[in-house]
Amino acid sequence: MHISSRKFGFAGVCLFVLMLALPASAQNRVFKGKVVDDKGQPVVGAIITIEDTQAKSRTYTTKTDKKGTWIYMGLPDGFYYVAARAKGFMPAYKSQVRATIQQETEVNLTLQPGQDAKLPFEMTPEEQKKLEEDQKKMEARKQSSADVQAAFESGNKLTEEGNFEGAVEQYKKALEKDPEQANIWGNMAEAYRKWGKLQESLDTYKKAIEVNPNEPVFYTNMGVVLDKMGKSAESQEAFKKAATMNPGGSAQSYYNLGATNVNSGRTAEAIEAFRQAIAADANFAEAYYQLGMCLSGKPETWEEAIKDLETYVKIGQKPDQVDVAKAIIATLQQSLKKK
Repeated sequence: MHISSRKFGFAGVCLFVLMLALPASAQNRVFKGKVVDDKGQPVVGAIITIEDTQAKSRTYTTKTDKKGTWIYMGLPDGFYYVAARAKGFMPAYKSQVRATIQQETEVNLTLQPGQDAKLPFEMTPEEQKKLEEDQKKMEARKQSSADVQAAFESGNKLTEEGNFEGAVEQYKKALEKDPEQANIWGNMAEAYRKWGKLQESLDTYKKAIEVNPNEPVFYTNMGVVLDKMGKSAESQEAFKKAATMNPGGSAQSYYNLGATNVNSGRTAEAIEAFRQAIAADANFAEAYYQLGMCLSGKPETWEEAIKDLETYVKIGQKPDQVDVAKAIIATLQQSLKKK
């Protein structure tokens, strides 16, 4: 009995030590890896996110070092998403990465240039559904891209040849296969305009804008159509919208706005628009010509008119208008001498 008791006591001590050791082993699960860019260069300071696939509350983060490497120790048992993010890159990730005590788990990721975005596991069910639908649309577009491109190019060629009816039919064929191509809508709208079908052109430009509301050219061209339709107020709004959206290319929009005001008899508004066109592009010859013509109507602005017309004479590319500008300059100078 005495011997048996001592053996039992020894066994109890061993069991106690084993129970202490297990939690320490459980905390030895390690993830590590390296993050590189598309050229294979290390990405320094990339944010690494480790998220439990079953419990989103269990999320851990770390960063890559100067070599692009990272390590995270002490993970609970489970499966994880491992993602990497860095400024100027699209995020990358791996899913169902198992944390195991048998060996360190290596997760290497490559980041491609682009913008940050939600990863699939970060999305709501609604967002995931939309992503799936977008991917299906993208796949369908890839499968029909050759036919769409062929019809689009055919439409462009027919437009250049002046066969606008045929061009519209080709654009429609392309859009039947891929209605999300804003440029095709825009080219079809332009074909309608040249064909003289202004209402159809306007409706088509509106469709182009519906597909891509961030293209200022659509607003500029729609403004031209609206002006031809006599819808001056709507035309001006379209030109203003284009100028606001694209400050770098706003000179043409302001010029168009000025021309619309001239056609509507609003000289003061036209003058302001032409001045804005020149402010946006100091070499916009036609804006100087139109501004000079507008300013020549009143004695108090003759001197300014002369300056603008003289600029046009220097940089203008239309010989007939250059001659007109010279004649008006001479007339205004004579009138100033008589004042």
